[in-house]
Amino acid sequence: MWALFAALLVLPIKYAMHYFGFEFIEQTSLHNSVVSSAIFVLGFVLSTAIADYKESERIPAEFASNIEDMYNDAKDTHKYYPEFNLDHFRRSLLDVLRAFREGTRINRKKARREIAQLQVSFMEMEQAGVPPNFVVKLKTQQTQLMRNLFRVNYIQRIQFIPSAFFLIRAIVVLIIGLLVCTNIDPFYGGLFIVGVITFIMVYILLLIQHISVPFRGKGETRDDVSLFLLREAKNYLVSEGKEHNAKRQR
Repeated sequence: MWALFAALLVLPIKYAMHYFGFEFIEQTSLHNSVVSSAIFVLGFVLSTAIADYKESERIPAEFASNIEDMYNDAKDTHKYYPEFNLDHFRRSLLDVLRAFREGTRINRKKARREIAQLQVSFMEMEQAGVPPNFVVKLKTQQTQLMRNLFRVNYIQRIQFIPSAFFLIRAIVVLIIGLLVCTNIDPFYGGLFIVGVITFIMVYILLLIQHISVPFRGKGETRDDVSLFLLREAKNYLVSEGKEHNAKRQR
């Protein structure tokens, strides 16, 4: 939308510059090299931003699988050590899922506290006589949950090479300014090309800015990383809780 608006804004400016004879730069072979170099730099920065975006897409899957695996291990442990409070552990995992969904965008400190609170259930396991190697495995998975949260927070807050982002913004402005001030012949064909180049460069610039913050408010952009796997993990834990309670009432 904004890229199209920028292109439509540049076209009348270019036309006015040509109409009043303000195009003071003559077209040379260097123009092709300059535009190609600018697109190359934009593509390089876009590729680095996509790498973080792809990692962000993997994090919800890793987080959800860790949660489900922790619960399944705890459920098996509960069969042999019934003194361990499985319901409390399941509710703690639900709180972690809920806090992580919020923590990717809003309340990061709450998600960190909820993950740390799993330590209470681990202490209950030790008191119930659960072998240390089972508890150590769960603690290792807890560490992985914390690592995923920290990585999300880092990607959300830290911009990859801020100087590079300043450079590409300057490049886009300078290239568009160069094309507007260049006497392109034939004019109407050149006018169309200027609009296309403006649209492409502005679109790439906006795309880089969007995917640099992969976890945005729900519905804010279509490029937001989906958290549906966390919702499915939550539904799984809820259904397991209902099944567990139904067995206890029999």
